[in-house]
Formats: sequence, structure tokens, C-alpha cells
Amino acid sequence: MNKIERMKITGIILLFLFNLLGVVPSMGQTQEEKVYSKIDLMYNVLNQKDKATLPAEEYSKCFDEVDLAVMLMIDSLPTDAFKAKAELVAYKNVMNTLGLYVDRGGKDLVKKYKKRLKGLDMKSPFIDELPYIYEANLYGRYMMNNKIGMSIKRGTYVLKNSRNGEFQRRFVQPILQGYMAYYGYSDSLRMLMKDVKRYSRDSQLLAFSEELRAKCLALSKGKVAPAFTVMDEDGKTYQLSDFRGKYVLMDIWATTCGPCIKAMPGLIETSKQYENYDHIVIMSFALNVGQEGWAKFLREKDFAGKMVHMRCESNISQFMTDYAVGVLLRYVLIDPEGKIVDAWHIAPSEKEFTKIFNKEVGIR
Repeated sequence: MNKIERMKITGIILLFLFNLLGVVPSMGQTQEEKVYSKIDLMYNVLNQKDKATLPAEEYSKCFDEVDLAVMLMIDSLPTDAFKAKAELVAYKNVMNTLGLYVDRGGKDLVKKYKKRLKGLDMKSPFIDELPYIYEANLYGRYMMNNKIGMSIKRGTYVLKNSRNGEFQRRFVQPILQGYMAYYGYSDSLRMLMKDVKRYSRDSQLLAFSEELRAKCLALSKGKVAPAFTVMDEDGKTYQLSDFRGKYVLMDIWATTCGPCIKAMPGLIETSKQYENYDHIVIMSFALNVGQEGWAKFLREKDFAGKMVHMRCESNISQFMTDYAVGVLLRYVLIDPEGKIVDAWHIAPSEKEFTKIFNKEVGIR
């Protein structure tokens, strides 16, 4: 009995065992999804600790046995379309097993890996027929394999290559939302929004992208800053208009935000740095309901009285909508006329802050 025959027999035995493991039907799954789940189960053996830590030659042998068992199962499927989709699920698993091991395995394993992926066609029409989770994982693994690392680039790749509008929306929408929350209307976000307009097949994604764009433009430089009411530590209330004639840098935070609390001592130091400039107000702007709990927190943390501390007295949800607050920390700079300078300002903890801020507020 030669090596190929032995591998085939091993593959058939493995297939039989995996069939035994898969006899209990998964509730709510279609027949195709059950097959895809079984393929996942077969390959997942290779990621178990006793296999993943094997020397390259032994791991390669184990991979061949599992891979052959999967191919035998796929060959037994009733239609060419079913086989094509199952092969795509197999490719996803190859990248998730051999692809994770390959960097430790030397040139021979790299060559083997590239050869195994040679037939993968990411323009296959069958990709868009896969269940969402399988399509997402296939794209994700492929992009990792090809070092397409940034979320923006991943979003663009999906827009250009997927013909499934729902998948485009479910993949790209969180990227749009996340980038706006962290960076505002950045060059990267503008680029992705253009790609949405150019390539998206989903009306909901197009509408969502336009809605975010409108929010960003409403907070762009020179736009009137949305009005709000704040209360200081002593219970005195102020309107945004009360700060006319001054630059206002707001540190938007909450007492439940760990990174915000950690950054507060640095903000206090920044505030001291500019305390002799009458045209500048640096304030901590807390999104907390209830004056007593907030004031007590400031005292307990030894933050009280050390800078301008304010608490949002407006409707917090409305404020967050008006300023498109999706994450904390967030910094906003408003000019003496009550207009936006930068609604996603660089943090005081960044090295470039002093140079950028001084230029914005007219300090030479």
C-alpha cells in the first residue's frame, strides 16, 4: 500500500468519524449550513493544542489527512454549486489552520500553503451565496492572509469585490461608524464614503453613509457649535454663549470611563499651562446625571477645584447627538465666536498638542 492510498484510507476513516460526530442535527440550520459546520469541525482539530504545537513535518501530515477527508466529503455533495460553496468554506479553514501555522514551518510549508490556496477565486459568484458569517470569515481571513490590515482598506476591499449588498452593509457600516466616532471626517473616512457611493449595492448603506457625512459636515470647521447648558462644581449654570470671546477646549468624559479618569491629571496639568491666558478656557465636560454624585467623585479623586469642571445640564442624549459623541474620550475646540475649530481635536496627551493648539488659539 503506497502513501497516497494510506492517506485516502485515513481520510475515509476520519470522514466516517466526523460523520459520527455530526449526526446530531443543529437546530435552525439548513442542510448546507450543517455541511459547512461539519467542515469547520473537521479542520478545527488542527487548532487543538496537541496538533498546533507539533513540529512542521508532523503538522503538515495531520493537515493533509484532514484536508483529504474534507475533499472526499465535498466530492460526495449532490450539486456543483453546493461543492463550490463548500470548497470556499474549506479555503477559509485552510487559512485558519495551515495559514496560522505556516510562519513557523519553514519554506516548504509556505510553498505548500500557497499551492493549496492557488484555486481560491475571491471573485467567485458563490461567495455571496454563503451565509453571512462564512462570507465575513472568508473575507477576513483572506485580507489577513494578504496583509490588508486597516479597517478602511478592508471596507474598500469588500465594497469592490462583494456583490452582496446586505453583506457590504453589515461589514462596512460598523467601520464607517467607528472611524467617525474616533476620528471625525478624516481623509480615510472620506475615502471610504466615496467608495460606498461608487460601489455599494445596498440602499441602506448608502443612506447611512450620507447621514454620517451630513453629521460630520455639521460639525466641520467654521460651523456654529450646537448650544448647551453646563453646571459647575458650585451648582452655577452656564450657556455656551457665556463663553463668547474665549476659546473653549472641552474634554468630554464620564465618571464611568476608565481611560477618561486616567487622563484627568494630564488635563489638569494642561489647564495650568494655559491658566494665565484670559482668552482660553479648558474644561472637563462630564456626561453625568446628578450633581451630587459627580461633585463627590471629583473630591474623592482629588480633581475638585484644580481646573474648570463642568457637568452637562442639557439633555445628555441630545448633546451626544448634536456633537456626534460615539466614544469617550473626546475633545472639542470652539472659537470665541462660538464656532467649531475642531470637533475631534487632538488630545492634550499627544506630543503635537501644544504646537497645534497654540497655533489655533493665537499663541506664538
